[in-house]
Amino acid sequence: MEQRDVHLIGVPMDSGKARQGCRMGPDAYRIAGLGDELELLGHRVTDRGNMAPARHPEDAPGGHLFRPNAVIGWTSALIGAARAAMAAGLPIFMGGDHALSLGSVAGVAAHAAEAGRPQFVLWLDAHSDF
Repeated sequence: MEQRDVHLIGVPMDSGKARQGCRMGPDAYRIAGLGDELELLGHRVTDRGNMAPARHPEDAPGGHLFRPNAVIGWTSALIGAARAAMAAGLPIFMGGDHALSLGSVAGVAAHAAEAGRPQFVLWLDAHSDF
C-alpha cells in the first residue's frame, strides 16, 4: 500500500439541522483511534485539530432553512480548508453534520479542477439518509 500524508480535520459543525449533537463527531473519531489505525496502515498522520466557521453577516434569508448563516460560514471555511489540505496530502474531514459536505466537497472539487485531475471523494456515514 502506498504511504500517504493524511490530514485529520475536525469539523464540530452543528448547524445544518435542529437536533444538536453532531459537534461531538470529531472527538468520537479521535477516541475511536482513527489516527492510530491509519498510522498502523503505514500512513503519516497529522491531526490539524478542529476548525471554526468563518464569520458570516446575519442577512442571509432563512425561510425553511435552519441556521443558514452558520452553514454559510462553515461552508466558506471548509472550502479553504479542503483546498489547502488537498495540496498537502489526503484530507479526512471528521464531523457528524451532513452539511459539512457543502464546503469539503466544493474545496476538493476546486483543487481537482486546478490540478487538471478527476475528483474522488469517499463519504462514510454512520446511517443512511434515505
